[in-house]
Amino acid sequence: MRHRHPTSHGVGTRRDVTVLQWFAEFFGALPEVFRAVYEFGDPANVGRGYVGGAITLLWFGPMFALPLWLAKITYGKREWVSATMGVVAATSLMWWIHGVLPHAWIQFSSSNANLLEGTIIPATVGIEIPADSPLVEEAYRLDIASSFYNVVTESVLTGLMLGGIAVTIWLGLRVQRKLPKTLATGEVKSESGGYK
Repeated sequence: MRHRHPTSHGVGTRRDVTVLQWFAEFFGALPEVFRAVYEFGDPANVGRGYVGGAITLLWFGPMFALPLWLAKITYGKREWVSATMGVVAATSLMWWIHGVLPHAWIQFSSSNANLLEGTIIPATVGIEIPADSPLVEEAYRLDIASSFYNVVTESVLTGLMLGGIAVTIWLGLRVQRKLPKTLATGEVKSESGGYK
């Protein structure tokens, strides 16, 4: 099986590459990919990738960890504080799961397509049918996915979105199970519904 990918010149010329050659190029390209991930975190694009890590840590502390901790220590004592801080932490988490991570993947895979396509992710997938085959008169390539890079990047994005939905549902059900199921003071149980 072979796939085609752009040459390193990036001029759109394509060449056939065997699976073994692709594996060699895959491992050869990994240092450049790690460098691209590091540089991707720099909003000023001047090679200071640690800035993205610092921004993430600054978000994690005051926008997620601190509100979550405050929600936990005030639970059962100051319910309004606990509820407010829980909402801040949950909103922050949902913002990252449903917004930041998918957007970062779209930006990274788009801006680094010339590095990723054909080395880390095959550009196309197909089967080479040799000329001596009884099926064809001359050598032929059967394309299974002519734009395999786009298929993979969109599939990863779909996985991130579906994973985010699954995490949201799981967290919602987990929080729901912890809520009290007793009636409030002075509340009368309804005959047609209410808490069971």
